[in-house]
Amino acid sequence: MLLQRFITAVILVPIVLGFVFFVPHFQFTLFVGFILTIAAWEWANLANLSRFNKCLYTAAIALSLYASHNFSVSLVLSASGLWWGVAFVLVVIYPKLDELWGRSTVIALIGVIVLVSGFMSLLDIKRYDEGNYLICLLFFLIWGADVGAYFFGRAFGVKKLAPLVSPGKSWAGLYGGVLTSLVVAVLMAMYFESPRLVTLEGLSFLGLCVCVSLLSILGDLTISMFKRHRGVKDSSNLLPGHGGFLDRIDSLLSASPAFVCYLSAAGWVVK
Repeated sequence: MLLQRFITAVILVPIVLGFVFFVPHFQFTLFVGFILTIAAWEWANLANLSRFNKCLYTAAIALSLYASHNFSVSLVLSASGLWWGVAFVLVVIYPKLDELWGRSTVIALIGVIVLVSGFMSLLDIKRYDEGNYLICLLFFLIWGADVGAYFFGRAFGVKKLAPLVSPGKSWAGLYGGVLTSLVVAVLMAMYFESPRLVTLEGLSFLGLCVCVSLLSILGDLTISMFKRHRGVKDSSNLLPGHGGFLDRIDSLLSASPAFVCYLSAAGWVVK
């Protein structure tokens, strides 16, 4: 399984980074929209929709992504922040209240918020002067948290993080994921000489990186909660060793809105 995950990652990572660095904004938008449309089909599966309704839902999400330039960014990000706050509570108390949020219509509506806000956040990050660097930073922080959590969890994981949601995750994995993300953040800041880590801006930057790693773990746990409620191991089997696209981008969907809010508050310059 680990070898299969590695091979799939080796194929996917250059493709993703290629679309970040080497294609115009319009093609990047199409690429992100394509991935999220596939994720919408997988989300419809988590909502236990019929095949016909899956098609309708996927089409509705695709149209929402297309029309998202007409949406209020602040309103969408506020809805996203509210949802991820609720998601944290639901993960902690699972399986309590699952009779409320576990309905197909509720899960489908949550998917609209999560997928549209993730789409708008990534496109907004791309608009910044250092958009390519910022997207890579976001990716590397999330990947670092994922890799760190896996290996620290395997080596030291005894006390479980959320056993009713995802039995394989441990507190040691969480600490290892955050630590690995911080190392990634420090190395990237030192390499690009921005921001200076010994300044107030640098400390807020490191604080952001901790938040990104924690939110990425929350996104992973939330999708695990939906899968456990649905009774499936993965959102699909499209990516060998990884499950579905949604299983790979769940952390990105939870972390990217907060990342955008930080960029705006910190005064990063848009092109």
